[in-house]
Amino acid sequence: MTTIRDIYQAIDGFAPFSHQESWDNSGLLVGNPQSWVERAAVTLDITPAVVQEAKEEGAQLIVSHHPVLFRPAKTFLSASVPYQLAAAGLSAICAHTSLDVAKGGVNDCLADRLKLAGQKPFVRENRRNFKKLVVFCPHEYTDRIHFAMKEAGAGTLGDYAGCAFVSPGEGRFLPLGGAKPFLGKPREWERAKEDRLEMICPPSKVEAVLSAMREAHPYEEPAFDILETAALAQSDSVGVLGTLNAAQSPEEFAGYVGRQLGCGGLRYVPGRRPVIRVAVLGGAGGDYLGQAVAAGADAYVTADVKHHQLLEAAEAGITLIDGGHFATEDVVVEPLRQRLAEWFPAVSFYKSKVFSDPAQYWTAK
Repeated sequence: MTTIRDIYQAIDGFAPFSHQESWDNSGLLVGNPQSWVERAAVTLDITPAVVQEAKEEGAQLIVSHHPVLFRPAKTFLSASVPYQLAAAGLSAICAHTSLDVAKGGVNDCLADRLKLAGQKPFVRENRRNFKKLVVFCPHEYTDRIHFAMKEAGAGTLGDYAGCAFVSPGEGRFLPLGGAKPFLGKPREWERAKEDRLEMICPPSKVEAVLSAMREAHPYEEPAFDILETAALAQSDSVGVLGTLNAAQSPEEFAGYVGRQLGCGGLRYVPGRRPVIRVAVLGGAGGDYLGQAVAAGADAYVTADVKHHQLLEAAEAGITLIDGGHFATEDVVVEPLRQRLAEWFPAVSFYKSKVFSDPAQYWTAK
């Protein structure tokens, strides 16, 4: 049987919750990680209607993009969604900004929906320095420990795997009365031929590598250091840049975006040149307009654009499309459902049918 924890760990594996913004609140927000799951909903938001649908569908879990809890709550009244989830025995996993920047996440799905070719990041943020792991190993176990750490994700540098530095030395230690030493005897000093094994490690894999190291190490208390290095770092792709297969006028491109995203309506500023190179960022991305311009984009597709940003786009001559928050992020829900269904064939995942764009659009006739 599949548990809530299993699904949480799977999502964490491709969209690490540790990559969320400091103001965000992603993760398992309601429920018991040990609970079994046979049916689960996937949605952009969790609303009372989505909770009622999940109850009727016999679901045990709802996976959403937007968090059901953003800030500390002082009350949990019966009308609140968290209360309704708990009362129904439903769990909620919410993957917000961590899913935005993940490979295959919101921005990649938005670029795919617009059929952009040659996709690449147009802005990177949230730099996280690599770690250098230093482990002291009995000489005859160094190869075994090195291999275990490599398999867990340490030591990859460009096109090279298992990169490490090993230097010989002498380890000294005094096992105390309660110790069960691999070498030596309690209350007697021990000197051992040891190696200093050094490997770089991406920050997201440190815990997994340390776990593998402990499993391979014969000592009951392995000695190791975790050092930060600024020489290597990971960063998140906040938006995607790509190209259309043929140039479009700003007006044609606005219509194309509206049709591809199924927008009820959109706002746009027509640029001063044909659109071929497009930057996208799902959700509220107006603050990245300058980076889209600097990247050479002819058009920028995002949502929740402010008035002064519309003016900045007009001045810069770039076509700016505000497709709406729902339309620019709902593109990730079905791919996420498909991914989870593939990983957990014993669980029936469905996309919520009762949640849609809450915004309505009026146009003058």
